[in-house]
Amino acid sequence: MKIQRMRKTVKVEKEPVIYFNPITPGEVEYLAELQQLLKSKRRGDWDLAATIVGISRHSVEKAFLRVYSKNHPEAVNALKAVIENRRNLLNQ
Repeated sequence: MKIQRMRKTVKVEKEPVIYFNPITPGEVEYLAELQQLLKSKRRGDWDLAATIVGISRHSVEKAFLRVYSKNHPEAVNALKAVIENRRNLLNQ
């Protein structure tokens, strides 16, 4: 009798890396805020943020992760707006 073995490797989505090395306490706080936004993000939020900013989904995601990019503030504000809008709709 042949025993089937389960694969030991499971595809796990990697946690995104924010390209930012904080130095000051304000920067550490900003990095914590960005990480909290990533934890609050759900499927489809990048698409909604992309329509708000007016660039592609991939560009919004990369701009969010790259703090020194020119579209970073717009990407952060758009993702905040999407998450807040969802929370407001759920709490009504």
